[in-house]
Amino acid sequence: LRAFSTLTLMLIVAMTGFAQDTNQPPATPPDFTVKLHYGKEIALTPQAVQTLYSNAVKLLKSSNLNHSDVSKAADDYRFTVSGSYVLISFKKLQDIKTVGGDVSAREIVIALNERYGQRSELFTKDDEGHIFAHGKYSGPIIVELLKIAKRLASDA
Repeated sequence: LRAFSTLTLMLIVAMTGFAQDTNQPPATPPDFTVKLHYGKEIALTPQAVQTLYSNAVKLLKSSNLNHSDVSKAADDYRFTVSGSYVLISFKKLQDIKTVGGDVSAREIVIALNERYGQRSELFTKDDEGHIFAHGKYSGPIIVELLKIAKRLASDA
C-alpha cells in the first residue's frame, strides 16, 4: 500500500508539472497584427486583439462570394479606410476557406458603418496588393464587430 501511495504521489507531481507547461503563453509573437480605427486609432489589449481577429476571420469564412471589379472594389476600399474599420495584417499570405471558396489574403479589412449602403464592407488584399470585395457574409458577425469596436472606442 505504501509503494502504491508513493507511486500515485509521483504521478500526480509529474502530471501537475506537465499541465503547467501547457498553460504557458506562446514563445513567438502572433503571425498577425490588428488595427482598429474608430474615429481615431484605438489602443488594443491582447484580449481585444484576439476578439477582433477571431470575429474578422469568422466573418470572412462566412462570405459566399468574392469579386475583384477593380474600380468598384478600389473605390469602396478607399472609402472604408477613410472611416472606421478593422484591419488584420498577416505576416505571410494566408489561405482561408470561405463558404464561396478559397481566398488568399495578406490583409482583411472590414468597414465599421452604422448604415450599410451599396458599398462593399469586407475586403481582402493579396501579396500583390490586389483588392477583393466579399459579399453575402454573416450579418450578425459584422454587427457584433461594430458593437465591439464601439465599446473599445468608448473605453479608450
